[in-house]
Amino acid sequence: MKQYHFLCSVPRSGVTLLSSILNQSKQLQVTPNSILPQLLVNLQETKNSFLFKNFPYHKGINNVIKKLFDTYYSDINTNVILDRAPWGTPWNLDVLKSIFKKRKFVILYRPPLECLASLIKSQNTSKVSKDEITNFCENEMNKFEGSIGKNIWSIKNIIDKKEEHIIINYIDLITDTKNQIKKIYKFLNLKQEKLDLKNIKQFEFANMSYDDSMFDKPIHTIRTNKIEQVNYDIEKYLPKSIIDKYKDY
Repeated sequence: MKQYHFLCSVPRSGVTLLSSILNQSKQLQVTPNSILPQLLVNLQETKNSFLFKNFPYHKGINNVIKKLFDTYYSDINTNVILDRAPWGTPWNLDVLKSIFKKRKFVILYRPPLECLASLIKSQNTSKVSKDEITNFCENEMNKFEGSIGKNIWSIKNIIDKKEEHIIINYIDLITDTKNQIKKIYKFLNLKQEKLDLKNIKQFEFANMSYDDSMFDKPIHTIRTNKIEQVNYDIEKYLPKSIIDKYKDY
């Protein structure tokens, strides 16, 4: 029987690097951005349909929800899955509680302004106005729809609700990689493995990789021969109004 744990991180926080390292494991696999939260929403929304209201068989849909993880990951040949998604948002967390009696969360944290600057750098903004960049940043920081804001909300809620978790800081992952990996293994009750930190493969899961053709640049490509910190001059990429608004976020 598979065990499921949950990875919560802000985009551009080193999560692809961490996932690529961990996916060398024979015990554990880290997923890409998971679609399971959306599938769960779709299943719940089915209860609003005319057909369901005409015959409200709640137990049937609840059975599907409880077996969704096992069904979706049935072809993955490891016993432990670390599913990456904003699982800590209130609705997502409530669903997890209905499926799993115990839950463990690995949180990868990097200051949001650094993540936002990295995200801006990954886009083609040479012909974009300052106002457009400001609007882009505000959209990304929106806690309901933004990729950064929603994940920050998720992380804060996990901590506030006192869910079992560990926090891995980006700077520690880069400068003390081996010990941070050991920390994750210990938290997940896994047997320690020797992972190669000098020859890291690009991220793969189920023998597939990200298709980044929809972006201006390949945003999931990592350095494979070394681990080093990438510093961003946030003032170069972010409007002052955004920095002032979110500096203590």
